[in-house]
Amino acid sequence: MKIDRLLGLLNILANRERVTIRELAQRFEVSKRTISRDIDTLNKAGIPIVTYSGMGGGVSVVEGYKYKDSVLSRSDVVNLFTALSGFMSINKDSELINLMAKLVPEEVETIFSKSDYLIDLSSWFKNSIVQEKLMDFHEAIKTQKQISLEYVSNKSRKVRAVQPYKLIFKQSYWYLYGFCEDSEGFRLFKINRIVSYIISDKTFQGRSIEEFKLNDNFISNNFKGEHAKNLYDVTLRYQKANEFLLTDKIDAKFFHRDKEEEIGHIVFQISDLEFVVDLVISMQDKVKVICPLQLKDKVKLKIKKMNEIYKDDI
Repeated sequence: MKIDRLLGLLNILANRERVTIRELAQRFEVSKRTISRDIDTLNKAGIPIVTYSGMGGGVSVVEGYKYKDSVLSRSDVVNLFTALSGFMSINKDSELINLMAKLVPEEVETIFSKSDYLIDLSSWFKNSIVQEKLMDFHEAIKTQKQISLEYVSNKSRKVRAVQPYKLIFKQSYWYLYGFCEDSEGFRLFKINRIVSYIISDKTFQGRSIEEFKLNDNFISNNFKGEHAKNLYDVTLRYQKANEFLLTDKIDAKFFHRDKEEEIGHIVFQISDLEFVVDLVISMQDKVKVICPLQLKDKVKLKIKKMNEIYKDDI
């Protein structure tokens, strides 16, 4: 919107000694002619903006007109910029671009150099399926459009009618939080378990939702804390050569190995042995279960079943 861009321009001009039309056009992703018209609009509104020509030229608010005090501290601006840049890594929404311009009057590279964090939520790969889903679902949330999605759960694979409310990022995964008309309640849908979807023209009336918190009602947090019940002490043995690859599966905090040793152990507590069975199988021959005995038996049974599947090919 033009009003957002004008506010962004005013903020930049009030905090920068001088800035070029070209830089402003790139910042707001519009033409230089559009920026010139915006500056004329600000002038007509009574804000004295001076244009400088030649080398080192640009535009600036007349000295003495600028305000010095800001609601946000330098640290506030850097932190907000870091968070917003994370969102922009997956969604180049024009509203976010304008908000960035309002908050950050300096060059982007300057702000990056002052931040202790860099948040990038995009995929390593081009044409990310998850990123495409996120953009489509975000649009459906903004326009309150119902989504018909085919979803794979631990019990079934079926089509559900969902009213989308939030996109949630937690522990490396994206989720869609919405009201499922089939189950008549709010549900959390893991994005990469959505096989296909159609955003319909059917709109829905927003429902009031209470304070939302991600807890065990939505996601099974298998690595439990001290208050969990029926915990199993698990120990897996591994070779030093496989340590790097295994830390993609389990946090390095749980790895125990003396520097001079070739053998190490992964030690943790967990409440769901079935989860660990699949985890161990996913690590193939790079780990061996030491304890508990129930886990070792379950893994051996799973391997036996897998062997049955391929026995005719051997």
